[in-house]
Amino acid sequence: MNSETPIQIALIGAGGVGAYHLETIENFEASGRLQLVAVADPTVSRFPEVRDRLAARGVRWYLDYREMLNEEKGLQAVTIATPIPFHLEMAHACIARGLYVNLEKPPVPLIGQLESLIAADAAQRVNVGFQMICSRAVQLLKQSIVSGELGEVQEIRAAAAWPRRASYYQRASWAGKLTLGGLPVFDGPATNALAHALQNIMFFASPKAGDFDSPVEIQGELYRARTIESYDSACMRGTFRSGIKFSAAFTHTTQEMLPYHIEVIGSKGNARVVNDGNRFESSTLQENCPEDTKALMRKVLDEFSLRIHGRKDHFPNSLNDTRGYVVATNGILLSSGGIHCIDPKWMRTYGDTADQGIEVEGMYAAVKRSLETGELFSEMNLPWTATTYPISLEDSSRISAEAEAMICGAKVPQAA
Repeated sequence: MNSETPIQIALIGAGGVGAYHLETIENFEASGRLQLVAVADPTVSRFPEVRDRLAARGVRWYLDYREMLNEEKGLQAVTIATPIPFHLEMAHACIARGLYVNLEKPPVPLIGQLESLIAADAAQRVNVGFQMICSRAVQLLKQSIVSGELGEVQEIRAAAAWPRRASYYQRASWAGKLTLGGLPVFDGPATNALAHALQNIMFFASPKAGDFDSPVEIQGELYRARTIESYDSACMRGTFRSGIKFSAAFTHTTQEMLPYHIEVIGSKGNARVVNDGNRFESSTLQENCPEDTKALMRKVLDEFSLRIHGRKDHFPNSLNDTRGYVVATNGILLSSGGIHCIDPKWMRTYGDTADQGIEVEGMYAAVKRSLETGELFSEMNLPWTATTYPISLEDSSRISAEAEAMICGAKVPQAA
């Protein structure tokens, strides 16, 4: 492609995170590398000011993304920023149309779905929007691994407590759900809000620049405190074929926040990304790297457009790069034996009656301890935990089928 010709790009989904993508695309147009030509969203009535603004500069609006794909003959690329259960169908349609695709994370809920997209994307035109990979702090840590500064990586640990109140689960029809309209969603901290942290583990597990690894074994625990379909706390421990071990603990059920933290332990030293990805620390360097979501989305769009123009040989996160993340999340569900309900006697509520948060007794300390030791919650003598067992992740077809059966056939708690 002529690097002077702007890429004709469209956006599918203008609400929620789609609004961030729209702003990012519009701001990036000044670079001359892309031009927004269309937006598809069936809920156009929710965005009259946005629609009118776009129409005034010639951007076309469609209620159905399939009509947009048929009508926009010059379209070259698309950003998909829709709810999780729609990613599979939309990504397949865009791949079949021969478009470059920037797919919002997580790519899809099930490893079988991901593998079908990987097979369809033979030209490797799909990027997945795990934008934290592009952050300076994450890249500095990866450089420490690739350069050999840390020696051989032995263990990777991640943790975060991001409190979420009732309004978080009321913001969208799929929030906190296992399914929507019969389609898998599997929403939760490890599979949505803090998915970046888990994907970063896969990034740091490979000693090669720009490369990711996939675990071969995992043990996980999933819990729900709030009356939702899906889970609101998770912990896990796994192993890569290289022998590198990893652990992670994430929750939405604390009052106090613990910013995202990931630690890489090597034979020659340790390094970490802390403060929700805004600071890098090692024995040789400490650097503040403040970057908000919009700044990171712009970095992804920059890399995306450079790849389309032939000035980069790969995307930050290809579909195949997310395989470890998806198979791990499916694996923790199977290892956990489903989602375990925490008895209300171990909870307290906080905040306004109309928008309450839930704190589980001992949860905050458990997440911190997991970061320090790699232990699972069930190994900390907490009264609300359940014993689980490690499973192999080698047979992805079986993992996907069993995970789908659990997600789509689960009995979920009913609100009083």
